Amino acid sequence: MANNPISRRSFFRSSAASAAGLAFSGAFAAFAGDENPPNIIWLIGDDVGPKEIGCYGHPTIRTPNIDALAVGGVRFTNAFVAASSCSPSRCSCFTGKYPHSTGAENLHDPLPEGQTVLPRYLASAGYFSGSVGKFHMGAAAEKQFDRVLGKVENWKDFLNERPQNRPFFLSVGFIDAHRPFDKGCVDPPYRREDVIVPPYLPDIPEVRDDLAGFYDEISRMDRVIGEIASYLRQQELLDNTLIVFFGDNGIPFPRAKFTIYDSGIQTPLIVQWPAQFNGGQVYNGLISLVDLAPAMLQSASLPIPPEMEGIGFLELLTNPGGREREYIFAERNWHDFDDHSRAVRDQRFKYIRNAFPDKPLETSADSLATPMFEKIRRMRDAGTLTKEQMLLFRSRRAPEELYDLEIDPHEFRNIVNEDAYSTVLERMRRALDRWIEETHDIPPSRALPDEFDPETGKRIRPPHQDQAKSQ
Repeated sequence: MANNPISRRSFFRSSAASAAGLAFSGAFAAFAGDENPPNIIWLIGDDVGPKEIGCYGHPTIRTPNIDALAVGGVRFTNAFVAASSCSPSRCSCFTGKYPHSTGAENLHDPLPEGQTVLPRYLASAGYFSGSVGKFHMGAAAEKQFDRVLGKVENWKDFLNERPQNRPFFLSVGFIDAHRPFDKGCVDPPYRREDVIVPPYLPDIPEVRDDLAGFYDEISRMDRVIGEIASYLRQQELLDNTLIVFFGDNGIPFPRAKFTIYDSGIQTPLIVQWPAQFNGGQVYNGLISLVDLAPAMLQSASLPIPPEMEGIGFLELLTNPGGREREYIFAERNWHDFDDHSRAVRDQRFKYIRNAFPDKPLETSADSLATPMFEKIRRMRDAGTLTKEQMLLFRSRRAPEELYDLEIDPHEFRNIVNEDAYSTVLERMRRALDRWIEETHDIPPSRALPDEFDPETGKRIRPPHQDQAKSQ
């Protein structure tokens, strides 16, 4: 049973949408309308967070084309994935459901038969759909696209060969900026001095070198995004094309990817649709990427099916008085190592519940097995890491964690036992309990074994689902 994707489920779950994520229903005349629905392009960065994008404030990274999308559209400052793990996050985005509701909550789990992805819904409005590059959702999802092409550079093939009399949906799944990094893939490559080291990592040459290679891949991705935008402009498609740029999870570094701290779940999100939205807008409200699929249906004036758990947010961009999220929710399941953690976040506080507090890992295996992390381990042994950096090696997590993000944005100080925050704690506990009940969350279990040594990152078991896919 260890490799069975439903092995964690011990009860039947209905498809009712959560009250915390009720979708706006019906069509929206404010958008394109039935006769001229927009083309839709998703640009999905792999392991890309917001802090490594120029328009989000990075002073040295070169992302002129992503920045141009923000100038021409809307930049979201508080957008979050539902899981900091590639395939669960992508399945969530494409279904409009939380990972545990898709049946594909663990890394490499294929989306089960019977789960509907966005292209099938869009087909009812005549859309021709395609995916190029990274897919990572399995055969049942692939069958719901008209074309699936394996390389990012196939984007032009799809656009040139699509039916000219139909709107299209295209997902561009970048491999950038996943490990291993293709250092020097842009000219000029980034130098150590261009890098900003987050405080949860030591500022050492090995970390700076790794981050520089990561930056190289982000700029390479940006170059392709510029080529796509240029093509759309030349073909006079740009005005009525809804372009969405986002990342699937946090950066591939310790205490980021695989965690449900903001470094793991916060994502860049930029939406450009010149025919409908004024450029240069900044939206500071909470958005979950479980909201993406419902929002796309809104743009095509299609009804949002009740099984979707996300909230269509496009109305908020034309009607600022509309309903906004009070909370976003995130989950952490099996990703190289088993886990079952849940989080709820509002604009200021984050509450985390850990079912397995003795599983303290804050690093995915692809970061563990690097020269960078070997150097960090030696610093641990020598006692030269800061107190905050030593959290990478803590032997046990607290069963509950609470953070005041206004004064502690990196989530270093757990305030769960501080009396001053007792009211906040109870409120966040209730919000998480309500979400767990209403979305029929799966119970914790140790059904899936670890595949890697937590100290060295070396493989100790065959790949989960027998898939030799990237993480």
